Amino acid sequence: MAIRGVIFDLGHTLMHLDGTWAEVFARGAEDLVRFIKAHAPELDADAVARIWLDRRRDGFVRAQETMREVTAEDSMRWSLAQCGLPDPSHGLLLGAIEAFFAYEEAHWAADQEAALVLETLSDRGLRLGMVSNATHDPLIQRLVDRLGFRPWLDPALSSASTGIRKPDAAAFFPILVQWSLPARSVVVVGDTLDADVLGAKRAGMGAVWLRSRQDARQEGTASPYDSEGSALPDASIDRIGELPVCLQNL
Repeated sequence: MAIRGVIFDLGHTLMHLDGTWAEVFARGAEDLVRFIKAHAPELDADAVARIWLDRRRDGFVRAQETMREVTAEDSMRWSLAQCGLPDPSHGLLLGAIEAFFAYEEAHWAADQEAALVLETLSDRGLRLGMVSNATHDPLIQRLVDRLGFRPWLDPALSSASTGIRKPDAAAFFPILVQWSLPARSVVVVGDTLDADVLGAKRAGMGAVWLRSRQDARQEGTASPYDSEGSALPDASIDRIGELPVCLQNL
């Protein structure tokens, strides 16, 4: 069946991080400490940041195992409770989260070929959408807007909004339902074999693997799905700019 839709990953596929994850986490923790000291001085700000980072690491492991997202809001609420604030105001809760993510958000940049690829595929009449594994949907939506992807990606989903992480096939179902397209007519494009490619195969879709630097991966650990044969892509590319030709050859 001819390809009628393409679902993209976001991080390290359509956009790239200017810096290392170690830098991002360290600076985010510093900014979180400053925010807590300014807005909740009764709390031990350093303890909040330390517990938050530990909770996020634990949450990532749980999310990988269950394929159900552990959101930043849940992790921050738990962290504040551990430090003596079980019922934070909505403003304090979200403000603390945004303080942590501010440095990371500023250091994502669009792939220089992404806009042209999206325009080219849209001009071919293909439906384009996005599914990103992420803990904070507002961050993802702002990046989609700031980097100029919104005109082409409909819908643009994150696991923080749906609750379901790739490689669960259900992570892709909302898009297939919205588009009213059979899975076999849709291709997933992403940089991970264990999330993007395996998830696509589980959902009955095609998969194109964008080979990226392994040190770009936030988790830095082996996935429990890496050894599964079903994670083999239909095609591989080294640059997102190769995608239009690649899709013609599938």
